[in-house]
Amino acid sequence: MRKIIEKVDLVDIAAGLFRMKGYSATSIDDIAKACGLTKGSLYHHFSGKEELAVAALEQVHQFYRDTIFAIIRDSDDPGVQELEAFNLAVERFFTDHPHGCLLANLSLEIGGSFELFSPKIKRFFEDWLDCYMVVFSRYFPPEEARHRAQDAVAIVQGCILMNRIWRNISPLRRQHARLLEACTATTLS
Repeated sequence: MRKIIEKVDLVDIAAGLFRMKGYSATSIDDIAKACGLTKGSLYHHFSGKEELAVAALEQVHQFYRDTIFAIIRDSDDPGVQELEAFNLAVERFFTDHPHGCLLANLSLEIGGSFELFSPKIKRFFEDWLDCYMVVFSRYFPPEEARHRAQDAVAIVQGCILMNRIWRNISPLRRQHARLLEACTATTLS
């Protein structure tokens, strides 16, 4: 069995297990075994499952900031083209990670009251919401843009959940197409 040395690899493997099995059903022993380590070696890097889960949440969020949210955030004037690239990046991510959104899964499993995870989960979804807001604000009045952004995050996450259940990314693609159509319809009016 290959020994995992890099902390980032440990976190990636743990994130995958949390996505697939859930936080509660994933033991430190499961993670150590998947990493090719002893539990003692894993405890050398992390004090326990909670610390490892926090690292997984932060690592996934950072990945999104750097590769997906950046598509909109790094644009001078994000519009339909950036939204389309953003959508494609989300679709690629969930095609590669069919067990769903780690942050949404964890939120559903433990609820929003777990103080260690809750602020991190909220911040992730606030960043996602902000990306939609930036684009939608270009096409809609502020209040409507905010409502559309909230609805988009909710519906997209529902599509991601359905992909986890049925292994079918098509509903997510259809929702993304609707988001693009809504923006382009306002530019044609």
